[in-house]
Amino acid sequence: MTSKKLGRLLVMLMTMLVAVVCFGNARQTTVTADAATVSGYGTPTADPDSFLLWYTNTGFRLQPQDEYTTVGQSKTLTSAVGYSFLDTFFNPLAYNHFQWYQSTDAGAHWSTMSGQTSSNLTVTPSKAGTTYYQESFGYYLFIPPLTPDMYYYSRVASVTTLGDPVNATNLSVKADDTYLYNNQDKAATTTVYGTPTPADATGDITWSSSDANLATVNKTSGAVTANTAGRSGTVTITGTIKNDDGTTETGSVDIKIGGGLDDQTVNSGKAATFSIQGSFAATPKSVVWYKQSAGSSTATQVASGTSLTYTTPTTTSADNKAQYYAKITIASDSNTKTITTNAATLNVMFSYSPKVSFTNKITNLTDSTGDTPTLLSNVIAGDQCEISGSFIDSNPDTKMKTATFKILLPANIENTPLVVGGKTPGLFEYATEPGPNDSEVYVEFKNIPVTPNQSIPFDVKFTSDIVTDGTFQTVPLIVGYDAQGNELGTYTGNTNLTVKTSNNALTTKAAGEVTFGSLSYANIDQNITGQVVGGGDLLNVTDNRRTKTGTTITLQQEAPFSDGTNTLNATLSYNSNGMTKALNNQAQDVLYSGPGIKVGSLNANNGDKLLLNIPSQAIYPGEYSSTLLWTITSAPS
Repeated sequence: MTSKKLGRLLVMLMTMLVAVVCFGNARQTTVTADAATVSGYGTPTADPDSFLLWYTNTGFRLQPQDEYTTVGQSKTLTSAVGYSFLDTFFNPLAYNHFQWYQSTDAGAHWSTMSGQTSSNLTVTPSKAGTTYYQESFGYYLFIPPLTPDMYYYSRVASVTTLGDPVNATNLSVKADDTYLYNNQDKAATTTVYGTPTPADATGDITWSSSDANLATVNKTSGAVTANTAGRSGTVTITGTIKNDDGTTETGSVDIKIGGGLDDQTVNSGKAATFSIQGSFAATPKSVVWYKQSAGSSTATQVASGTSLTYTTPTTTSADNKAQYYAKITIASDSNTKTITTNAATLNVMFSYSPKVSFTNKITNLTDSTGDTPTLLSNVIAGDQCEISGSFIDSNPDTKMKTATFKILLPANIENTPLVVGGKTPGLFEYATEPGPNDSEVYVEFKNIPVTPNQSIPFDVKFTSDIVTDGTFQTVPLIVGYDAQGNELGTYTGNTNLTVKTSNNALTTKAAGEVTFGSLSYANIDQNITGQVVGGGDLLNVTDNRRTKTGTTITLQQEAPFSDGTNTLNATLSYNSNGMTKALNNQAQDVLYSGPGIKVGSLNANNGDKLLLNIPSQAIYPGEYSSTLLWTITSAPS
């Protein structure tokens, strides 16, 4: 024997020793098939755990299934094996050795089926009843294992032969995996199963694929094999059961074919999440994520760990068409395998148009009584007011590079310091222009640098010189410009700011004319209530005083009622909430408002009225009138 031949023999012996370590199964355990408890020829081996295209333990990845048939109708039991890292690493030259066993007495006795050494078994029953089958395989070279414990065993499957065929009325289909990889050297596989209704239907199920370019399916076993050319899509696997009477029932399941990652589309400013798809029996040893920018020839690592998802930072237009992929390392004992996903594309939807938003408020720095952030209710001459807030262009891809800040202010103002972005305008940056009418003016700050997502504060103060009652509205705005100075548009705040100006005085309108109507002798000695002609107030009062001193209102009747010739003997009285005071040519107090109290109008709604009483007398018919004098006096409290 040459040294070379000796070396080969040692390799074979080493392989056999490893095989002894890898195979270990006990005999005679109990399994359940078709509701019958049957002892198998050997202990069924646990199904191998699948991790994408790899298995962490060896066993039957496709188990023989229970079947129903009739006498003379053949049925095929199919199986397939998955191999662990260790077996494929230490036994690269080994191959399968299959053997089938059968029992006709519910597992009490088993016999070896001579010549049945294929992974599939076809049986043609000759009589009714149930026969049980089990398959074993050994993974070795030429010398068989020394003991039966060094084999793997399938589940126990039953073939039940009925006296008459049973037609299926429905077929439900499922798959072990609904995602298969298309970009690995080793083709990804899964198995589809059909469950008829009723369960003991005796027809045969055949399988078909909607697109063999994506994945093929074994017509008999239902084993699905994905393409390895990188073609992606969704394939529909359909099962058809043909009944003895020629009718058929179908069912289907969709299986997605891909490279592990799907392309993602997000709006600019949002993050995208990539998720590795497929079946995972355990956490990978490591997952490393990579990004390759559009136009770049190299990829950069962006994350590592064990996460099967990766979320990008906030995206911009620069991320458009970047590609992401992951390297997944899985381990079995000391052996590892690394799988690389496809490169998925990130599509970023973006716009160059500015996306401007404002915050703003207005404040009376002198006296804010009764004010809100959007309303100054009582601005008088000399008050200092402030409009403040900020604006931001939140579009990361905006074309806007500079802006002009503008705000409309009353023309009658002074002392208007303006600060935008912490800076006051220089000589060529500050400007004013006429507003919509002569009482308004725009104040401008030009050439303000704008950076995406950077908030720019603004503040403008002014002192009011307005001495009349009025209302003024304003809103801050900016005009945006691109790098070439082209105007992009005008963007305004979303909240109007209102300034109500006041004369800071107590004023009245002309007193209301009062009538007592047409009177007759029937009205003698009665209190007749006067009515304001046209409705309204006896005395209309507007009190805009910021400092409200004590105020007295007096009323006097300057002369008796007269028609120009005759004088009417009558008493005129002022009634306030039931308190009556007769009037004459001397001023009578009819209202007092203390310090800090606002003076309101005098009218019937507030309990104020005039009463006329005519005593019995000789009366000359006519139209009689008299004049009342109202006097308002304010004094320091």
